[in-house]
Amino acid sequence: MSKLLKFITLAALSSSCMVVHAAELTAWVTDGESERPYFVQLEKAFNKEYGAKGLTLKIKPIPGYSDAVRAAFMSKDLPDLIMVDGPTMANYVWSKMLRPIDQMVDPATMKALLPGVVAQGTYGPDKHIYLLSQGDSSVALWGNKRFLERAGVEIPTSPDKAWDYEQFTAVLAKLKTVPGVKWPLDLKLNYSGEWLTYGYYPFIKSAGGNLVDPKTWKAQGTINSPATVGTVKKIKSWIDKGYVVPATAGDNRFFGDKTAALAWVGNWMWRAHSQALGDNLVLIPAPRFGPRAYAPNGAWGWAVPATAQRTDDIAKFLNFVLSKEQVATWSNITGYIPARADAAELTKLYSKDGKARLLAVQAQEIAVVRPIHPAYPVISSAFGKAISSVFEGADAQKALDKAASTIDEDIEDNNGYPPFNK
Repeated sequence: MSKLLKFITLAALSSSCMVVHAAELTAWVTDGESERPYFVQLEKAFNKEYGAKGLTLKIKPIPGYSDAVRAAFMSKDLPDLIMVDGPTMANYVWSKMLRPIDQMVDPATMKALLPGVVAQGTYGPDKHIYLLSQGDSSVALWGNKRFLERAGVEIPTSPDKAWDYEQFTAVLAKLKTVPGVKWPLDLKLNYSGEWLTYGYYPFIKSAGGNLVDPKTWKAQGTINSPATVGTVKKIKSWIDKGYVVPATAGDNRFFGDKTAALAWVGNWMWRAHSQALGDNLVLIPAPRFGPRAYAPNGAWGWAVPATAQRTDDIAKFLNFVLSKEQVATWSNITGYIPARADAAELTKLYSKDGKARLLAVQAQEIAVVRPIHPAYPVISSAFGKAISSVFEGADAQKALDKAASTIDEDIEDNNGYPPFNK
């Protein structure tokens, strides 16, 4: 072999050894219309940042998402990252579907996240974090300022000044007399499913009640306690007095024909409400049924399957997606509250001068996480059926007694869901 040919061959071998073989992370996400533009930009942004370093991201929207994830878990075919709805996290961890992610996320990032976001992702038995969201949700009272002013109602501006039950009931009574108001309050009785727990659990928590005992994980004596039963009865009293939009009246009495003066609903209604009411729209803190107010929280977040191996690469993704900039972008595109307080100023709605700032304040100060337990799907379903039946005329004590039995039977059938039984 000539010296020149030998040199060229060695140079080629040396060059081939320096080639960086790109690794690809795959993330499964929900196929929602409002989130789709975010995921498109996320893939492009991540690949721009890391592609030259040999790491790329492929995001796959999955129809029939929850069933697809369960099926992939059974067949051991899950991707590197998945999205999980907050209330289902505990069941996924208990089923050994997920691995902890707290050691993959920078301490500074963890410190910046909202308390409710961290609490939602923390699994009680081992205190590790398995889920982190880029956004959070909240529910407040949305008001038609024109009606409130005609009723002579003073509007609270912060959670520490929230109406208590008696004050709120008096407000509803005043609004009932205002011309044009057919119903003072829309409680979204036309909603079903998880809304029944998400939307009304904060009232119960505020009054000192709960759905299950967070120490014994028993429903008996808790979901049917005087505090819980009494709160459900108080809500029912508003219905009986004609203060609440009935389920049969549909969804748009507040923002459509404007015959409802107030609406108890979440941040996802910002666009519809603001477009319909304009300057007449006002946000009012969640009311309290006891010493302090609570507002719902919860959102889909990022989780890592237990089968995932490339934790260093996954850590790069988690820190990228939970960065201040990406959290703000998520909020600006989807309308959800940024999961980092320092990202709020990069958003239009939730900055200090933003029109939906109150929702961000609630997420920071009064967010209440739904019970983190593997039986949560059963807990929520049983409570939802009970409260629906009460709103339709059933006896509150009997309905919640039945819910307690249903929940405790499921927990007993699963041997207490160890290690929750210890």
